[in-house]
Amino acid sequence: MNRETKIIYTLGALAVLAITAYLVLWKISSRNVAVNRGKDSAQLNRVVDRDMELIDAKGQKRRFGDLKGKVWLVSHVFTRCPGQCAGICAAIDELLGKVQQDEFLHVVSVSLDPEHDKPAQLDAFAQKHKLERDNWWFVTGDSKPLESYMREVFWMSAQERPESQRSNVNDLFTHEPRVVLVDHTMKIRGWFYPFDPPSAAALEKAIKETVDAAKKST
Repeated sequence: MNRETKIIYTLGALAVLAITAYLVLWKISSRNVAVNRGKDSAQLNRVVDRDMELIDAKGQKRRFGDLKGKVWLVSHVFTRCPGQCAGICAAIDELLGKVQQDEFLHVVSVSLDPEHDKPAQLDAFAQKHKLERDNWWFVTGDSKPLESYMREVFWMSAQERPESQRSNVNDLFTHEPRVVLVDHTMKIRGWFYPFDPPSAAALEKAIKETVDAAKKST
């Protein structure tokens, strides 16, 4: 191995280590935000400042901007996911039953798999899990722009899982089981993990506080 090749390999190894360290720190900081901060954080003062056209399970066009004035939750969903996505939806459904604020509270489940998750497939998923309701959208859109939008606006991302890491033929995507809470002014109020009990409790509290604020503004 010549000197130039050694340098290339060394730089490559350092780059991999740097990326790995970044992802680990990002995950740790994200979980701390989710679990420990049920309210605003000066460190994470973000708003939904751009819009995106979507299509829902009934084939109707939707936009995130249509939800201004509502309190809403955003999460990823893939209808062929082996179980995590259905689990997130079930956790959100349970939470909606606890807070009972359907008039003010809305849910958006976003698929980044439009080739498979067409409106009919999204509708079948909602029916299968008994999640059909006016205040819950199952939506998708143009894959690449929507993927960029979710990452840049909501700090949510999903990647195709390498074939060698798939547990079965439908285990195609990897993403964190996050839920984003957005208030009636389009301000993001936090990132939460519904499978984590402290984070789920923080989300329930934050929803109630955010809905109260929305009611007072009407």
